[in-house]
Amino acid sequence: ELGKGVVKSAPWGLMFRVCFGALTSMIDLVTDVYVTYMFWSGGKIGYFKASVASLIASICLQLSVVVVQNRKLGFGRVLKEAVPVLIGFKPAVDAYRIASNAKQEKGQLIDHMAELAVMKGVEMFAESIPGVIIQLMAIIKSGSDTAAWISVVISALTTGYSSASLSYDFDTDPGNRQLTPHFYGYVPANPRKRSIVFLTLMIFGAGMLMIRCLTIVLLAMIGNLWVFIYIGIDLGLFITSKILRGDFWYWIPAGGATEIYTSLLARILAKIVSDFTSIVHFRHPYELGGFYWSFCFGLTIGSLPTVLFVYNKQGGIESVVSSSLKLLYIIIPSTLAVFIVFLLNINKKYRKSFVSMERGKDLGMRGFLETDNEEVKAQVFTRSRHLWNSIESEVQDWVEKSWSRWDDEKPTWLDESMKSRIPLEWIPSKEDKEYEKNRREKVSLRYSFLKKRRKTTISPVPRQSP
Repeated sequence: ELGKGVVKSAPWGLMFRVCFGALTSMIDLVTDVYVTYMFWSGGKIGYFKASVASLIASICLQLSVVVVQNRKLGFGRVLKEAVPVLIGFKPAVDAYRIASNAKQEKGQLIDHMAELAVMKGVEMFAESIPGVIIQLMAIIKSGSDTAAWISVVISALTTGYSSASLSYDFDTDPGNRQLTPHFYGYVPANPRKRSIVFLTLMIFGAGMLMIRCLTIVLLAMIGNLWVFIYIGIDLGLFITSKILRGDFWYWIPAGGATEIYTSLLARILAKIVSDFTSIVHFRHPYELGGFYWSFCFGLTIGSLPTVLFVYNKQGGIESVVSSSLKLLYIIIPSTLAVFIVFLLNINKKYRKSFVSMERGKDLGMRGFLETDNEEVKAQVFTRSRHLWNSIESEVQDWVEKSWSRWDDEKPTWLDESMKSRIPLEWIPSKEDKEYEKNRREKVSLRYSFLKKRRKTTISPVPRQSP
């Protein structure tokens, strides 16, 4: 467990990492735009089109997240949240909200830390990863100077920093450690070891990105179809395993048919980002799971030498084979060495989480069944109902037996947001049920009034007739 001093100082470290990460994300966007311009000015139209397509895809996916996150707050709020995405300032906005400890609003699906993580995942999926692939392809096919390699390395390290920050911040969050102590807690209290863990996470993520991107580039040089076959089979195997294990549904409680879209998108995004960066947090049961994360890690490491062997056997360009071999001999051993250093410095009991077979729904039910802490139990309502529908009767029984006591004691965790998540039909007495129904209606009306008032405030004042 992190010492008290570490927990107290964690928000400052979190603030720095989030703000610095936002700055690097925005700088990375600027450099991506610059590289795209250089492709256009240099007559490399194919690379130019690919770069533009990745930037557009990133913006569209981020807008989709904004819509899903804020759709219950009204169209005006969705438009307001979309503006930072369109001008490239979304990382700064998210960083400010976390740094200022802004609370999740009623109607939003996830808190600001989770939203930042999703946005970083989208950015890596649609912008950072394609950017490195495109730059590597241009270097290997056309040849380039030292500056081009430096640009690729900086892009990889920027992505590695983002992935390291995500894993580190989720693990050191005191709330996460309280709610899921068997998963969160691998970052040690020792300051030197903490620094080593963060540094190795960053270098490891950058190394895995280079390995996977080089694999994709070599596959593309064999034939573009092989890239789609390789990624398609890999994704298909993952989705199939999730479905067969009853673990397809994602944890976000979007509700209704929206959960099909959010679950499928989240599974694809998490799998691809994990394949390219091996973000340690994605061994979480809600994401890939420990065992499948390790399987993907091994598959990524083994794919590069295999693809390079096939490329060479099919008469690949000698200079490409030579440069790829040099990279292979440097990147794979160094990445594996960094990962070993990481494992040696984390708290030992969490090493088994890298081979865990626990599913998302197992974790969703575990949090309710294996604790007497009611605040922890109540977290079941912040998860998709698909994860705990098999214990729904137990949850309902707990609510029915506890509601009157909660009404008297008024525990701090049972705020308006949490109350609104509890099904009305589970409230035992008719009077309490009616009171809670009226309370929710008043909250809804008050929120609607504030929205209308806000719109009226920003509306232009009509001109008076002379």
